[in-house]
Amino acid sequence: MMKRFNFNTTAKAVFSAGILSFALMGCGSDGKDGEDGIDGPTGTPIKSANNIKSTITSAQVDENKRLTLSFNLTDANGAAILGLVQTDIATISFGRVGAATELGENETINPNPERKIWLSYFNKDKGEGYFTGSSYFDGTKSQCTDCFVDNNNGSYSIKIDKTIDTLAKYDYVADTTNGVYLSIKTTNNLSKTMVDNSFFYWVPATDVQVDKPLQILANADCQSCHREGQAGKLSMHGSKHNTEEACSFCHTDYNRYLKQDKDSGGNVIGEAYAYDGSIKGMVHSIHTNSHASSSGVYPQMTSNCLTCHNPNQDFNLTDGWKADVDTTSCWSCHSPSPAAKAAGTKASHQQGKNCLACHGGEGRGRGAEDAHYTLNSTHLASALKVTFNSMTLAADESSITANFTVKHGSELVTLKQIDPRPYKYGGFNSAIVINGTLGDDFLVNYQKVGINTFTQQSDGSINALISATSFNIKTLIDAKSTIALSSQLHVCSKKGIIADCVVDDLNQEDGDRSKQYAPYLTSDTFYYNLDGSPVNSSPRMQHAKMADCQQCHTTEITHRYSNDLDGCATCHNGTRSNSNLAIKVHAKHYVYDSSGDLFFKKTECQACHADDGFSIQNIKTTASPVAFGKDSNGGLLVVSPQTAACVSCHLPPYGLNNSTIGHIESNGGVVGTINQLGVPAADYGAMNVQETCSTCHTDARILRSHSNWGGH
Repeated sequence: MMKRFNFNTTAKAVFSAGILSFALMGCGSDGKDGEDGIDGPTGTPIKSANNIKSTITSAQVDENKRLTLSFNLTDANGAAILGLVQTDIATISFGRVGAATELGENETINPNPERKIWLSYFNKDKGEGYFTGSSYFDGTKSQCTDCFVDNNNGSYSIKIDKTIDTLAKYDYVADTTNGVYLSIKTTNNLSKTMVDNSFFYWVPATDVQVDKPLQILANADCQSCHREGQAGKLSMHGSKHNTEEACSFCHTDYNRYLKQDKDSGGNVIGEAYAYDGSIKGMVHSIHTNSHASSSGVYPQMTSNCLTCHNPNQDFNLTDGWKADVDTTSCWSCHSPSPAAKAAGTKASHQQGKNCLACHGGEGRGRGAEDAHYTLNSTHLASALKVTFNSMTLAADESSITANFTVKHGSELVTLKQIDPRPYKYGGFNSAIVINGTLGDDFLVNYQKVGINTFTQQSDGSINALISATSFNIKTLIDAKSTIALSSQLHVCSKKGIIADCVVDDLNQEDGDRSKQYAPYLTSDTFYYNLDGSPVNSSPRMQHAKMADCQQCHTTEITHRYSNDLDGCATCHNGTRSNSNLAIKVHAKHYVYDSSGDLFFKKTECQACHADDGFSIQNIKTTASPVAFGKDSNGGLLVVSPQTAACVSCHLPPYGLNNSTIGHIESNGGVVGTINQLGVPAADYGAMNVQETCSTCHTDARILRSHSNWGGH
């Protein structure tokens, strides 16, 4: 049998030099070319790469329970990446599927024997009886000198010098699903940090690769908000963990440790409490707190489970959130922690109690699915639908009658079931909104047509009488505009069951939702010509889609549940002095997380505007001017439409000075002065505005100008 010899670099050099010397001394030249040598490796040096993708090809565990990985490294086109080194291996984590009962009663309260969880082979002792699955191999810290092998063709292997240590909680098991997580983090010659997370699942006893186990949600569900390439992307612990799947390898179900909160100055506040560091506990806590905090990073109620737990028939645990399998799942929100207080947890529901003794199952209180979805008034709001059936202009133009129907599935909602209370800022809680569009904008300011104008019809529909004496419909009629109707209705319910409204229950001061609650309904915007004929789509240019907003906001948009952007723009339109939609939205999207780091920056144009919604080339020079304040006499000030897109962000003194204003105006824009943006609306038409901004400010240049702003 032929033995293989391994030579280190120095030995190879000396050996090669000796052979060469011998050859020169022993042979003369015949003047002929020699044979071609072996081709060098084909691929891109890692320092010259712009992106990396790793693929684990195999994993083995030897008799000493030492793990060996083999993997390939390529670029986005599948070409080999050469020159990876051991210190580029940021993480290798290792574990298996096991039963919740393997941890015992002390670690998981009321464990279900049938429940499977992830068990890490690299546990970490956190003291006070707590432990986590958060230990892992780190190539930058390892002292091993013979672990890593570069095959010089884009394939690599590593036998890690980290033995299995579960703190004697459970054993290594070869005949069940095991899994490995590999994170590579490196930097190229342009100082760009490149990170890639990859995973491999197999049964060591049979050496058979298997699909990812315990799939409860998709990484894409998280990345709908934590978007790759943007400020709020997933990039934990030194930016080396950038997928939900990576988090779950360490943040196992049994992760617990004592935690003390800190204020914005880094000072410890309050007493230490037991923190649930499992993936579900951590995520629920972070999102509950960030929704309740003044920063409002998380733009959706945490109790709306389907924001993250989107149904996926390919996942074996897609319905796991509603299974009611153990009390610790309840504790991830309902525990004596800041997250629980933010969620309004009752004092009687203390950590240590068996939630399932009262909740979940037939004859008991609401379980997860009922409490957070089926019998939840907020969910009910998104299931209700308002449909406008007709719009009729009176012959003498003294009024408009809008007829609409409110339904829950096939069941009609009556007028008695619509919240009748006055709105604290005037008008009524329940109303419809009327406006008219001409060109690219709405014509009049915010107009709520309240429940006091509603009458129930014999067919179950509802009429709203909109009189010219109470509402500005003359402007809409005279302009021959397209009429737009949408809803701001509230339907009364108790735990998701629609009921006639009881004002005393609705006015509860303690917010007790065991009584009545009346959230907004989901609304679409409906359009009509003045002759009453329906218009099937919005006549306005759509610079963004509500679907892009709903990636993060789902159904919860401030003021209402709106299915389209016209529902927002009908109120926040170009006639609002400093509250048009562009100003309002752009101002809200510099968002910081609890640590003070930027989560989302409004310079990430494509996050909301898709491929070209940010384009000023798409804004017609004939589009309506946009309101930008009022003059000293209360008159409306406006700027030209392309200019408005820019100054909705670039307000003085940042990014807008006299020189910039001169540049805009020399290219046909209308700005006003640094102290008073806009010109009187009455004077705008005579200016014959012809903006040429987009000649230079092309889509590509706009993206390039905003791409490297970092945290600014």
